[in-house]
Amino acid sequence: MSAGASPASKSVASDTPSQISATPLAESLVLLALLTVVQRLVGFIRGVLFCRWLSPEQLGQWDLLFGFLMLAGPLVVLGVPGTFGRYVEYYNQRQQLRTFLKRTGVVSLVLTILGCAALIVWDRQAAMIVFNEEASYQTLVATAITLAAVVGFNYLVELFIGMRQMRVVSVMQFVNSLIFAAVGLGLIQFWVPTSMAVIISYGVACAASCVLGAYFLTSKYRLLPSETEVSTHREFWAKLAPFAAWMWIANLLSNLFLIVDRYMIVHFGGFTPEQAATEVANYHSSRVVPWLMASISGLVIGVLLPHLSADWEAGRKREVGDNTNLIIKLGSLTFVGGGVAILFAAPWLFGVVFNGKYDGGLEVLPWTVASCASSSIGGLTLLYLYCAEKARLVSLLYAVGLTFNICLNFLLLPRLGLEGAVLATAVSNGVTFCVGLILCRRLGMEIDSATWMAVLLPMSLGFGLMIAAPIWIVMIWQAVSGRSILSNNERRQIAAGFSKLRNRYAGRKNATA
Repeated sequence: MSAGASPASKSVASDTPSQISATPLAESLVLLALLTVVQRLVGFIRGVLFCRWLSPEQLGQWDLLFGFLMLAGPLVVLGVPGTFGRYVEYYNQRQQLRTFLKRTGVVSLVLTILGCAALIVWDRQAAMIVFNEEASYQTLVATAITLAAVVGFNYLVELFIGMRQMRVVSVMQFVNSLIFAAVGLGLIQFWVPTSMAVIISYGVACAASCVLGAYFLTSKYRLLPSETEVSTHREFWAKLAPFAAWMWIANLLSNLFLIVDRYMIVHFGGFTPEQAATEVANYHSSRVVPWLMASISGLVIGVLLPHLSADWEAGRKREVGDNTNLIIKLGSLTFVGGGVAILFAAPWLFGVVFNGKYDGGLEVLPWTVASCASSSIGGLTLLYLYCAEKARLVSLLYAVGLTFNICLNFLLLPRLGLEGAVLATAVSNGVTFCVGLILCRRLGMEIDSATWMAVLLPMSLGFGLMIAAPIWIVMIWQAVSGRSILSNNERRQIAAGFSKLRNRYAGRKNATA
């Protein structure tokens, strides 16, 4: 509630039902699962064919460009879309969502134009940052245009997630993935097999998804009620700006945390630009499948945050903490199981699917899988901090992890090469999210020993299949039949969730019949 809110606005917040028809949490998770299966299958096929059809150097350049886009996207808009998961429902309940959309939209548009223009003007400096060598002007212009499309796509996805419109998000994500695959593979096959073809196809996919998202937004915007009371710009930004600023810092640090190892390889690995791009390509090949876990985790976080925030606003803080514990445990068992499956399939994946082009990627795969699984699970620990509006602590957390990662890279990269960079990232992930749990506990979240084990479990993947698989099997057995992983209350909660979901869809089926 802003400082200048009137008693009338307080009454609206408590008595007026939401004006947005939100997708329920259980249904959101089902839609998310369906989306993930189809979209990630398309993404996997696309990633495999990129690895097969691009040279290692061009694949490495695309990986560096993609990392730059993921870093620059939230950076240029100063974290404004990052507030949607927390504040869309806040302004919706106060019947001020029209104002929220207008003000955040205008600010994001202006900032995007300025950011893309800066990239074009200082193209040489940007090329040195990304590649450690000069790149063609056309490549940087294509990157700037793609950046604008990426920002628009991210804005709309964050907005619809905040509205809990997972049907719309599902369609947008699927369309984006499908167009990216079709256009990208087509350009590589029939134009030029370079990173330029991939960056153009990604921009086209994001732009097409923006058009689709704008259509959905327009239809929903018309249904919003007229606003009887509008907060002043000062009240509005006094509420939004601090959280946006910390989200901006958190996004900057978290994205740096995700890509710093590759840029350390480029700038401090002692390689020529061509050799560095090849090493990045080896790293990319080892992440094609494991990174699916991290992307799934990001989608889950986006879906869960608005629902947990609603519980937090209703005063059910203990319930938010309990749910976060359960989410971390289930996420750990799921993602580590996925990691075990990846290690089992590794010889076939690199020998047959990747056509034996990336032996360096196969060598570092165990620690890459451990790193991706740890990042996936660790991200779930941040839900409690976001609900508590402690984005500044998330920023501090990533600052610690980023510093730790850079120091380890300086120590291990010259001695172990690519393996040192991957190991540094895996260890940094584990340390970072253990610190995250400590911060959650200091804010009142009760954490049991099983949650600590869940956060540390991914590190077993780094030691290979023969060690990780037995440990995971024991953890699954304990979760099903014992009490050391899941409590009886958590089992009842899982059963109740499945029961509600089954009854809901059974009711729909009967109504249709």
